[in-house]
Amino acid sequence: MAIRIVTDSTSEISREEAKKLNIEIIPMTINFGDETFIDGVDITNKEFYKRLRVAEKLPKTSLINSETFISRFEKYSDEDDVIGIFISSELSGSLQSAMIAKDSLPTKKIHIVDSIQVSFGLTALVLYAIRLRDEGKTAKEIVEAIEEAKNRLVVIAVIDDLKYLKLGGRLSSSAAFVGSIIKIKPLIRIKDGKVLPVHKALGIHRAFAWLVEQYKLMDVETTMPRLFGHSDSEEALEKFREYVKKRTDFPMSSVYPIGPTVGVHTGPGAVGFCFFTKK
Repeated sequence: MAIRIVTDSTSEISREEAKKLNIEIIPMTINFGDETFIDGVDITNKEFYKRLRVAEKLPKTSLINSETFISRFEKYSDEDDVIGIFISSELSGSLQSAMIAKDSLPTKKIHIVDSIQVSFGLTALVLYAIRLRDEGKTAKEIVEAIEEAKNRLVVIAVIDDLKYLKLGGRLSSSAAFVGSIIKIKPLIRIKDGKVLPVHKALGIHRAFAWLVEQYKLMDVETTMPRLFGHSDSEEALEKFREYVKKRTDFPMSSVYPIGPTVGVHTGPGAVGFCFFTKK
């Protein structure tokens, strides 16, 4: 009997890292007009953002259907516990597909978790689950721990370019134009499964200051994963990390990209971090 951890490609964990961590990644699909790509298989994050920068219409991501989940779950032994930690049900119908697959395989021990997260927030939950698995926790203990911890996870980021909010209908053309002129930087938080606007800052340094202030205001659990995320901008990431390093105890080593599912809304240049608060 073994514990098998499965997640989707919005977790931002590469196939190479997934092999090292002994987990499985089920990819989403991305549609640029009539062209369809498999996330992380035949389109990389770099390629996605290259296309996004010149796109006149935003691409769309497609949910993972139940047949795909069934084929992935079927290969595991009936003696294995399969723990699926997937993208927020508020952002994709993939979780519902996973539930249908679970109900279709009554002999399997499948546990489905709605992460209420996406991108590097989902990464943090998956990494925590892996740690618990490697510590010898049971599937029941891991699921209960993830269900509790996901409500203490804080994921916040700053958006650099208002163009993509405009293309997505979240911002009017006039507001995007004025905001760009005066360098307004929207800040977002992924909370309760949704991507929510939480603040606006005048310029990137004030945005960084606000992010750091939020971190300092909270009672952070330093034994849990703390990660940086960015959408195809190493330069912005390094500026943010340097700012954070001078003002906090945040670890510098763990960085995960913001992939297509969130990147389609933030556009390139977004940076942020995530952490857990104490119980």
